[in-house]
Amino acid sequence: MSVVDILSSVINTELGLEYCGEDEDFYAEMLQDYVDGDKTDELNKFKSEENWTEYRVQIHAVKSTSLMIGAEALSAKAKELEIAAAQSDVAAINAMHAPVLEEYKKLMDVIKNALEA
Repeated sequence: MSVVDILSSVINTELGLEYCGEDEDFYAEMLQDYVDGDKTDELNKFKSEENWTEYRVQIHAVKSTSLMIGAEALSAKAKELEIAAAQSDVAAINAMHAPVLEEYKKLMDVIKNALEA
């Protein structure tokens, strides 16, 4: 079973493959880069510092890379956080930060397991 087959029930692998020129090996590399580029620590740090400029940069990266691998729902949630950070909307960030990061971590775990399969 390929990585694409394993992940197809979790993310839109067709979209991810489209971004990767329909190249499954390149898509697997992108998935590995996604996991290796974990932004969790940076996001937690900038949130605790209330550094919304840097928080926005990091959540933008999560938004973009999530979309590129086909994680559309996570990308949309990260976009909401990006907008909240741009507006320094602390209440919205506080409400969304933990659930979005939890979903992000779970997705990375699923991807790691799929890559190791």
